[in-house]
Amino acid sequence: MPAPENYDPQMNMHLQENHNPLQTILRFVQSLIRRKWTVMAWLTLTISLGMTYFALATRKYESSAELLVLHTGEGNVDQTQQSQRTLQDYLPTYTKVLASDEVLKGALVRLPDTARTKFIGMTKHQAIEKLRSNLTVNSTRQTNLLQVKYCSESPEVASLIVTEILNSYFQFMHEMHESSSGELLETLTTERDNIQKQIFEKQAELLNLQRDSDSLIGTGDNVMSVVNERVIELNRALAKAQQDSIQAQSHYTAVEQAIRNGESLQQLMNQSNQTLANELMKLSAGVDSRDSYAYARLQQQLIEDEASLRDKLNGKLGPNHPEILELKERVKAARDWMNGRGQQATQDSKQLTHDMGPQMLEMAKQRYQHAVTLEQDIYQRFMQEKQVASQMNQRLMMLQLVERDLSRLQNDYDMMRDRINTIDLNKQSSLRTRITKHAEPNRIPVTPKLTSTLMLSIFAGLFLGATTVLLLDLLDDRFHSPDELKRELGAPVMAMVRSLPALPHTHGLESIFTYSKPNSVETEAFRTLRTSIEFACENHQRISITSTQPSDGKTTVISNTAVAFAQAGKKTLVIDGDMRRPGLTAVFALKGQAGLSTILRDTASIEESALKHITKTRLENLDVISAGPRPSNPVELLTSERFEELIGWAEGVYDQILIDAPPSLAVTDPAIIGRLVDGIILTVRPDRNKRRMIIRAAESVTSLGGNLLGVVVNGLSDSRGEYGYGYGYGYGEGYGEGHDDPTHDDEEEAIPISQSNSPRPRKRFSRDESSDRYAA
Repeated sequence: MPAPENYDPQMNMHLQENHNPLQTILRFVQSLIRRKWTVMAWLTLTISLGMTYFALATRKYESSAELLVLHTGEGNVDQTQQSQRTLQDYLPTYTKVLASDEVLKGALVRLPDTARTKFIGMTKHQAIEKLRSNLTVNSTRQTNLLQVKYCSESPEVASLIVTEILNSYFQFMHEMHESSSGELLETLTTERDNIQKQIFEKQAELLNLQRDSDSLIGTGDNVMSVVNERVIELNRALAKAQQDSIQAQSHYTAVEQAIRNGESLQQLMNQSNQTLANELMKLSAGVDSRDSYAYARLQQQLIEDEASLRDKLNGKLGPNHPEILELKERVKAARDWMNGRGQQATQDSKQLTHDMGPQMLEMAKQRYQHAVTLEQDIYQRFMQEKQVASQMNQRLMMLQLVERDLSRLQNDYDMMRDRINTIDLNKQSSLRTRITKHAEPNRIPVTPKLTSTLMLSIFAGLFLGATTVLLLDLLDDRFHSPDELKRELGAPVMAMVRSLPALPHTHGLESIFTYSKPNSVETEAFRTLRTSIEFACENHQRISITSTQPSDGKTTVISNTAVAFAQAGKKTLVIDGDMRRPGLTAVFALKGQAGLSTILRDTASIEESALKHITKTRLENLDVISAGPRPSNPVELLTSERFEELIGWAEGVYDQILIDAPPSLAVTDPAIIGRLVDGIILTVRPDRNKRRMIIRAAESVTSLGGNLLGVVVNGLSDSRGEYGYGYGYGYGEGYGEGHDDPTHDDEEEAIPISQSNSPRPRKRFSRDESSDRYAA
């Protein structure tokens, strides 16, 4: 069945994620506030112990001195700055030297008898360890300052020990410098002699290489080989000879192919002999170079005769005039000669081509053979020079390596000589140390300190108090305030019900406090619950009330709430849905009568069966459907369609429907009923229901889509105690009448408390241990 329209998925999500870190922290803070006297007790105890320690502890005094360490450098400014940066890397070493066994042993020897009394009866190792345990040596960041501190029970002794430690350190460094300077000088001198010997050997090797490499020109990195230049030139000549050889071979092959195929040799002649090619071109055009002048003269005369002939024909002369006839004869004779001469020249050209073919082939062959011979000769010379150049390059590389080695050795020799010159056994090294702050007695104790002792005591008290509260909170897994309950469940507290005084009647309407005592303080809680239901959601006609465990008072809550709705003029139907343990049936004295189980198993229509088995009470507007005979399968009956039809029918007849559901942790019936109603109200008893049980109960009723409207807090007393919520009634002691608790067969214990809408004085509620009841 789908969830109700007013089902809130955010609430169900909240129940699934109610143990987030923020809630845990808030709960812990509330526990601290609630158990503040436990924390205060721990604070008082730790502060008392701290002040006792401060009053009885032995005072210790500290004396300090500062030591400046500098490096003057051995060269220029850059070298000095580099030395300073290196010195800062070595400061931790100097710090350890100040606390070393040799320095401390020297300080113990220097101490006067008055200061040495503290070490009487100790071995040398024990005395050094005691001295080191009270000594502090550290360096200030980004400086060359070393701070030396010593703590003692006497200010004078502390100052004296710091002074003697510094004097021992200076003596140790001086002796070490003298010893290391002599050893260093001997080592540097030996190394200098070895380098000088290597320089002589390299110089001799360099001279031999230069003498054997006469083809090398220049010195240092500018040395150039003459052989390499010849190899480069021969390589260029060889490339050109190879190109000529290829061209000559191609020309020879082309001439031979043209002669074999009878093709024209004019183009090939043009490639081999330009003069011969020009002569052949003239012959092919009909022009012989031997009478070219006459040919040109005759051609000019022909042009003049043709022009004269046209002029005379255009004039008065006729075609048979003697001059015309003479001109025609001359033009015709000139043309015939020129045509005949062109054919003769063409024949002469062909004959010349035929005669020149073998000669051109021989010329091409000789050209090819000459190119091949030249190529071979250049190649042999190139290979010879290349071999010589390879040998020269090896000598050149060796020469450059020797020169570089010689330069490096010379630099090493100069450096060794400079270092030897800077060493002076009669003076201190480039490392300079000076005391910038001398040790003086300080009469203000450094331990114990009042501020540190007090802060540590407060911290210890808070820690122990918080730990104790945490343990108590883990052991007491209960809700302690309505706000905490609301925050954990994500649902509001709709009413707070206190224990009800006993009434004379145990069954029927007279046993219901709202009916018997309508003007009492206790009745106000159920009217408040009625109002909360009306404003909880838009649709609140169908409401189910359940509890965490049996005997949490849900039956009394629902019966009193039903009477409150009926008194407000609403036609109310209350259904006892707990067919396993029908408490509501016992309240209304309906045991043994047909009820809900009868209706759900009946075959008649819902309306007919419901009207038949509804019990009307003496209170107007209040009807009851009892649980009926106990069935063997209550879950199957609640999940049947008849139960849903029953609620649907009742919705059209009554203004308010209240269903008493079994405890949610006992069975699944509340979740089944919850999906058919508009909202579920959970009754809890903070004195007996643990936190995890209440949260699990809330999750159970919303597991199938039920809407948890809120919580009714039951079982509170008016006295100040462990289960106080800080809320009161707002009424005087004489308001209403008190009676004994009602008792019903098979009914859960019902314990409501009233809650007014007006501001009230703060009260707490606790359990009455003597009567095992919850009384205001």
